[in-house]
Amino acid sequence: MNKRVRMISAMVVVILAVYTAPVGFSQTASTGALTGTTTDATRAVIPGVEITLTSEATGVARSATSAENGSYVFPQVVPGSYRVEAALPGFRRSVSPGIRITVTETARLDIQLEVGASAETVTVEAAPVMVQQETSALGRVVSQSIISSLPLVTRNFTQILGLSPGITTDVTNAGELGRGSGGQILGRTTVNGTRPQDSNFQLDGVDTNDFQASDSGLTPGTAVPNPDAIQEFKVQTAQADASFGRNSGAQVNVISRGGTNEFHGALFHFFRNEALNANDFFFNKAGQKKPPVRQNQYGGTVGGPIIRDKLLFFGSYQGTKQLNGLAAGKVRAKCSTTISSPPLTDDRSAAALGALFGGMAGQNGGVTVRPDGSNINPVALRALNLKKPDGTFVFPTPQVIDPKLPFARQGFSAFSDPCTFEENQYVTNVDYLQTDKSKISGRLFIARSNRNVTFSTSAANIPGSPTAIPDDFRVLSVAYSYVLSPRVFNEFRVGQFHFNQRLNGTPLVKWSDLGLDIPDPFGRGADITITGAYAHLTGEFSKRVQDTYSLQDHLSYASGAHTLRFGGGASKIFASTKPQISASSVSFQSFPDFLLGLDAARNGSQFSNIFASTFQSPLLNNQNYWHRVVDGFAYVQDDYKIGPRLALNLGARYERLGSRVDHGHRVTNFVPALANPNPPAEGTLQGFVVGSDWTAALPPGVIKYHTPYGIDGLGQNQFAPRIGFAWQIMPSSNRLVLRGGYGIYYTHAIGVQYTGLGTATYAPSTQSGTNNAAASWQNPLPPPNPVILDANLWQQPAYSPTTQTTTRLVATDWRPGMVQQYSLNTQTEFAKNFLLEIGYVGSRGTHLNRGRGANQALLASPSNPIRGITTNTVANVRQRVPFLGFQPTTIEPVASDGASWYNSLQTSLTKRLSKGLQTLTSYTWSRTLDLNGDQFFGNSRGRVGSGDRYVKKQGYGPADISRAHRLVFSYTYELPALKNQGGLFGKLAGGWSVSGVTLFQTGNMLTFLYTNGTNATGITTDRAQLVPGCTHDNLVPSGRTQDRLNKYFNDACFTAPPVIGSDGRATAFGNSGVSIATGPGQFNTDMSFVKKFLLKDENRRVEFRAEFFNLFNTPQFSNPDSTFGSSTFGQISSTSVNPRFVQFALRLNF
Repeated sequence: MNKRVRMISAMVVVILAVYTAPVGFSQTASTGALTGTTTDATRAVIPGVEITLTSEATGVARSATSAENGSYVFPQVVPGSYRVEAALPGFRRSVSPGIRITVTETARLDIQLEVGASAETVTVEAAPVMVQQETSALGRVVSQSIISSLPLVTRNFTQILGLSPGITTDVTNAGELGRGSGGQILGRTTVNGTRPQDSNFQLDGVDTNDFQASDSGLTPGTAVPNPDAIQEFKVQTAQADASFGRNSGAQVNVISRGGTNEFHGALFHFFRNEALNANDFFFNKAGQKKPPVRQNQYGGTVGGPIIRDKLLFFGSYQGTKQLNGLAAGKVRAKCSTTISSPPLTDDRSAAALGALFGGMAGQNGGVTVRPDGSNINPVALRALNLKKPDGTFVFPTPQVIDPKLPFARQGFSAFSDPCTFEENQYVTNVDYLQTDKSKISGRLFIARSNRNVTFSTSAANIPGSPTAIPDDFRVLSVAYSYVLSPRVFNEFRVGQFHFNQRLNGTPLVKWSDLGLDIPDPFGRGADITITGAYAHLTGEFSKRVQDTYSLQDHLSYASGAHTLRFGGGASKIFASTKPQISASSVSFQSFPDFLLGLDAARNGSQFSNIFASTFQSPLLNNQNYWHRVVDGFAYVQDDYKIGPRLALNLGARYERLGSRVDHGHRVTNFVPALANPNPPAEGTLQGFVVGSDWTAALPPGVIKYHTPYGIDGLGQNQFAPRIGFAWQIMPSSNRLVLRGGYGIYYTHAIGVQYTGLGTATYAPSTQSGTNNAAASWQNPLPPPNPVILDANLWQQPAYSPTTQTTTRLVATDWRPGMVQQYSLNTQTEFAKNFLLEIGYVGSRGTHLNRGRGANQALLASPSNPIRGITTNTVANVRQRVPFLGFQPTTIEPVASDGASWYNSLQTSLTKRLSKGLQTLTSYTWSRTLDLNGDQFFGNSRGRVGSGDRYVKKQGYGPADISRAHRLVFSYTYELPALKNQGGLFGKLAGGWSVSGVTLFQTGNMLTFLYTNGTNATGITTDRAQLVPGCTHDNLVPSGRTQDRLNKYFNDACFTAPPVIGSDGRATAFGNSGVSIATGPGQFNTDMSFVKKFLLKDENRRVEFRAEFFNLFNTPQFSNPDSTFGSSTFGQISSTSVNPRFVQFALRLNF
């Protein structure tokens, strides 16, 4: 019996055992629960009490009877406000109104009955206790009142995720375009040491995860309904029970609003204009006016009965129109930039340029620019004199010049090229109360938007290459819930998540503009990068479509002290990707390199002035990926109440995390173990494999792999135990609880990592360093790879001793990541309406994504010759690689041997709403260590792909996403009305409320890189060398960040790696470690002031809002350039958070 069959058989046994066990209840991703104990005045338990739970919105009622131990339970309750009634002959009827049931949580309401006539009624105004006596899960429910009260910079609910302890995220930037970074990988939201892509988002119980998630901002992220359409959501940060899975980070469960038996609604309009804002710090520095930032968000909601007590509806619309000239590109929406450059003038003649750059050589030495400019390349002259339609230079003249700075960055400019964003989103919800025991619910969310982005990528800093990005979202959820008996409840749900996104860019500069005859069949233009100065990156074209279909069922059954649920489900992901059609490109390491543009032979060195160049193939750019993934799960969860003081949470989950297959049967991969390290002169394809379902003809050397995945498909069937406890420490009080737990969680693969298993491993022709010695401005690109027009045929050309092949691959033993979570904390309701929580949370990640090098050149010696070579030089790097014909920086499979370690102290102080005030204060002290970061999502600060590929531990250190300290304070306060103040003054002075969020957090960790074209192993992305005597303590000088914008680091602590080659040029690796310095921290306050004008009562009112984002206009700076040798090393040229923004809003509730 194979492993897969054994796993499935074990789950069948578990599920059968569940059916025969005495079991109970609890909640699902879209429901909550209520439990408690019935007692008399002496605190003796009372069995047989009939308890009725009635929705105050719909009137739907359910009943239960207290057991022999006095306990009662209501499983899988739709979140909302309820009235609880308890009756037993000989006792007065007890009524508790306004009991809130929240998503994924079990509320506790203990009922004490008084002796008396049953016709008498006692109304109890008591809220459930704040401590969690039934579960060890960590997390927080956010109600609709909080969502609508707090200032949300883009009306994006995901901003609120950062209010909870254990969550680390950047300050949400109000200057971002459209809906901002919420729900996207680039939001950099991490939970208890997991990676940004590891959180699981659900809307009305339906998976809304972006399977093709990318940290380049290429994909749209999760669905983001407007705050007025959300009833509440729960963020579970750790110890989620067995009904939750798929990902190891946060479980985010959003519930949209439904209709009630009373008509209700609202109209709203939010307004922004740059006239109300402060100017950006660096625009002020460059003497530029405030960029335009104008936004109108408008819409409304309406809900009520179609047929009273039978058919209820809710609808919402929100429209957004935005003109934005400030967005800095965090979410693929760059509308402004800053540029540091040499002190160019409007005189772009050879003579003027020679006067500026005369005597300067390129980064790797060689010929210098003549003082008269006579050897400046005519292509460079043509490029520098190109103008845009408005008459300004493509490569702009600096707006300000500071001669005190190093020459390469004496010029500084700040540019705004406004983007536009438009979105229309709709919510339509219907509830059919079929009987008093059954209900059918339908939920539909639709959002259609269009971004017109004026900078093609976040790395571009030359305006004029716009990209249009239309997005379509749709989330459909249909649920059927049925009360089979007072003890048995079932919910069945089907759903679909759909998005469709296209990118269509327009290039500014084409090769023909430079006088070069370079094929460009798709009109993508020319990418030109000068390190530390200009980056002209053109628009691109791509298309992404995803459909996730899911079905699931959850059944609960209550009996005695056991409360148990079990369920299961399946989903199928259809994800189609047309990869981006990109431009061919050239890059230069310095401005003199750009001006000279000579090949190595004429430059007098081993290097061309063109450090790297890429020839994009039209065939590669026309390929499609057709991802298909089938997932499933089954779980058992028993919440066992051992007496009145101790609850155990015991669960087991089976997780089917399917491997990706290609709908067109064209999966390919490269397996180094099957490759020929010494290929013949005529070339070979040994090592390349295809999926077992490949149907097209194969060339010699390519073989079929034993699975359709192109990898072994390990870890598709996983078992995840969960155990937790909640212990009421004091026998006489239920206000102090000790909680703890342990669980195993797995992380689903994402589509972007499957690019290594593309429908064609065929790659563009790329060369760099000494491999690019023949490149010059007159002939800048390497020869293109052969083009095969039939996309169904094999595409990859053979490799030989003379080729410089690049390829993409996934390690055949790749498997999904696993995270073990463990926690111990205490909760105490030390005063009425105050809850203090203090605890430890830790996690240990294994099998995490990591880039693993396999072709870094080896070091030769007389005792260890490599193909007869006994010395190490820059020139012989290509002969010392393990696999001839491949570049040293290729053959880097996506592997799963990464790891992480997380430890934290987490505290929170919650004040429940009373006397108009509610607050939440969260503090987290944490340390996250990991091994080599993430192949796709850890590269923003230099962790991935730097240094020695063969020494695994050289990538070990603090994670770049880690922030040691994080303190966040959120609050809403209804100011007391002024008494005895009548007339107009009384009306104006009363009805005010204030809310806000204040956050302080330390900076991210930084790694010092060094672009090393002379590395003896061919790895150009190296680490900087630390000078003897320098320690981590003196890498970053003390003082205000604002006073160190041009020199954030101690330059004297860094140098180039030492030379070890016999040619006097080839160097060793730099000795600096990963994450050895800390970037700037963040301190931000957002605040909202609201004035209510009552029309008739609290439900009929007009609200005026004034919202301030970055209230105190505190400059919060981005990370400095941490690449040693760059002309902008140690320089900070942008902010990470908007300047003060002001937003006004008007709202009518009815």
